Amino acid sequence: MEIEEEFISGFCRTCNGGQTVCCEYTIAGDKRTLTFMDCAHDRCVNHAACEIYKQAHEMES
Repeated sequence: MEIEEEFISGFCRTCNGGQTVCCEYTIAGDKRTLTFMDCAHDRCVNHAACEIYKQAHEMES
């Protein structure tokens, strides 16, 4: 199992400004799964409309 890091920049509605979020993906075989985001996306009231959150999940395969 391998771990890759990606940095995603975008606008955070909660912080009302630009943010760069570190994301970790676990790679097992040909599957890439998001395992960590360096933000409080699981408690964020704006996660449904968050472009950073959306982009992080689009980078899974």
